[in-house]
Amino acid sequence: MRVLVVTTTFPQWAGDPRGRFILRHWEARAAAGETVRFLVPRTAWVRGALASPCEVVRFAYAPTGMSSLTGHFGILENIRDRPWRALLVLPFVAALQRALQREIRAFRPDKIAAHMLLPCGWLAAEAARAARVPCELYGHGTDVDLLLRLPGPLREAALTALAQAESVALPSAEKLARVAAAWSGGAPPLRVETMVGSVSDGAGVEGHALADMPARTGDEVLFLGRLIKQKGVDDLLRAAALMPRRPRLAIAGDGPERRRLQGLAEGLQLDARFHGFVEGAAKEALYRRAALLCVPSREIGGLSEGAPLVIAEAKRYGLPVVATAVGGIPELMRDLYPESTLVRPGAPQALAQALSQALAQGA
Repeated sequence: MRVLVVTTTFPQWAGDPRGRFILRHWEARAAAGETVRFLVPRTAWVRGALASPCEVVRFAYAPTGMSSLTGHFGILENIRDRPWRALLVLPFVAALQRALQREIRAFRPDKIAAHMLLPCGWLAAEAARAARVPCELYGHGTDVDLLLRLPGPLREAALTALAQAESVALPSAEKLARVAAAWSGGAPPLRVETMVGSVSDGAGVEGHALADMPARTGDEVLFLGRLIKQKGVDDLLRAAALMPRRPRLAIAGDGPERRRLQGLAEGLQLDARFHGFVEGAAKEALYRRAALLCVPSREIGGLSEGAPLVIAEAKRYGLPVVATAVGGIPELMRDLYPESTLVRPGAPQALAQALSQALAQGA
């Protein structure tokens, strides 16, 4: 089986965490015998080649120094960060269409797989139909929300194109239900696939047994994710400031909100450390040191959560989780933390109470 995988989110250098879960998913498929070639955009931040059993082809859509529509953050966040990047959308779409046609001729895939329903899923489904090649699509969160928020005729055109796929995987039952309701007919098979992998009751991450995990005696609250508005990190900071005993905060991740959040933490006089993107041993150290993980997500402008991978990661480390009831979070928490009570999103006072209670239980 020769699979051409198209995605806008992909590592740009060895150790880059952006899109690494997508790379790992297909590396596992390659290890099982498939021949996998990635088609991804060249960005201003690409540094060297990746050591991978999968081949990587990067297509150009602008001069290297200007190729910043993808890579640093997601497409939407990159445009909000630098509005001039909206001018790159049409050149990007045209370049991806040409690259798809070129790779279909040269690679002759048995299947095309696309991550992010917009823009890759739409374009890949059209290219696969024209080439009479099966296509499977993967939605991950914001891309699904954006699809459903397109103006009526444009949304119908996108759904019509996506309906030509062999299957569409979505990150949660909540997203699946919303997409299914939007389809007026002729939808492909829909399924839920989080790409987290199964969570064992006895084994932790990277081969560590949960019995080997250290006792958690501190009060450090960990957040790990993109620093964008719908992640609700400002709610976490305000909640920490409301707690009778203020915890230490470890904020791991990056995004366009980082500078504002750092200023808010300083203004609230919080003991908060911003670690930036973390991976490997640095990420493991944060999980091992934390008293609990907080997932304070909320819905902003119709954009919410898919299925945050950090909840499953925390489970593997035996780490308690305090999370809000938004997007696909309730499904994950029901499966992995059935005894936990979810917090109303966008409510710092309620979040403060939940955090205080969880820390007291772990003391």
